Amino acid sequence: GTPTFMEALAANGTTNIQTSVAGVTASKRRFIDDRRDQPFDKRLRFSVRQTESAYRYRDIVVRKQDGFTHILLSTKSSENNSLNPEVMKEVQSALSTAAADDSKLVLFSAVGSIFCCGLDFIYFIRRLTDDRKKESTKMAEAIRNFVNTFIQFKKPIIVAVNGPAIGLGASILPLCDVVWANEKAWFQTPYTTFGQSPDGCSSLTFPRIMGLAS
Repeated sequence: GTPTFMEALAANGTTNIQTSVAGVTASKRRFIDDRRDQPFDKRLRFSVRQTESAYRYRDIVVRKQDGFTHILLSTKSSENNSLNPEVMKEVQSALSTAAADDSKLVLFSAVGSIFCCGLDFIYFIRRLTDDRKKESTKMAEAIRNFVNTFIQFKKPIIVAVNGPAIGLGASILPLCDVVWANEKAWFQTPYTTFGQSPDGCSSLTFPRIMGLAS
């Protein structure tokens, strides 16, 4: 299974409410557009799905390879492989399946030129117009469950980062076992820019990896 795994890895080498939505959208697009080398190719996502046997997921593609499970972010309900509760639930479901089957490890990557743009703020902000407390609690619970799934997963998780990894897309990486990044990958945690507290246990893992000063 090693040659197949390496090939898969190499192949992957993201009113006041209305004003907030526009501001977050513009900020995230600037983060990506300033550094992105090529646009996200939806034809690539279609091609990947055409060769996939499991169609039960909307926002991810899951491939059962020889000895491992390959999970690819390929979101339809959000832009640039960003994470909303639906996307996170699908990743959790795929990891749960891989934990129970004969997979020796999980390879986690993304379709296109963006790895993951972190939380889908557009999804979140639009729902704040209904019930802020309820929606905030729901989102916090979704993030907590998502992060805990990575922490509690007992098999190795290998991540192939093929482009921008922003916010939660970057903070989950230390929770995995091995991270491989190609020359187009870059990492950013713009928590202060968005008025957001650090997520994904990054306030603990980042200082341990990079040192307190960084």
